[in-house]
Amino acid sequence: MILTRLAAGARDDVALAVDLANTWETLDPPNERLRDVGSLRRVLAHHGHDAASDAATDDDVDAARALRDRLRDAFTASNEQEAVASLNRLLANAPAARLVHDGRSWRFGWDESTPDFLAPTTATALLDAIRRDGFERFGTCAGTPCTGVFVDRSRNRSRRYCCELCADRVAQATSRGRRRAR
Repeated sequence: MILTRLAAGARDDVALAVDLANTWETLDPPNERLRDVGSLRRVLAHHGHDAASDAATDDDVDAARALRDRLRDAFTASNEQEAVASLNRLLANAPAARLVHDGRSWRFGWDESTPDFLAPTTATALLDAIRRDGFERFGTCAGTPCTGVFVDRSRNRSRRYCCELCADRVAQATSRGRRRAR
């Protein structure tokens, strides 16, 4: 499983949403990357949610898979309104956020002691990304047949691939094609 690179101690809920959405690989044959509670624990721990990682159960894996599918709906939406409506539906039954201190500053958040926080945290982070940067920053990997998703945070809005692996794979295939053509 390829996880978004984070600086030590960094927490990035958009990256968490993208990594969770990318735990299903649609290549042939399809590949479930969120196989068990250990996989979910690795994703949570990678994103700095150690208490939730420790508390994760098999039931949480099923909930995370269902959430993953609903998050992917926002990336494959045909327009901004559809993406926002999809993410707002995720928040419909979520508890209200509360003000929490994360050691350095105050922020709005949820009880992160169990994986139950995943839906409101990831949906809110993606909604904030749409509000701040626009829906056109949401993308699906151009490295066919990959269908990984990403949020383009580059300055020049040029991101086309979900990860460096896909970008390298396409560049190598293009290079091989040019050599064959000569």
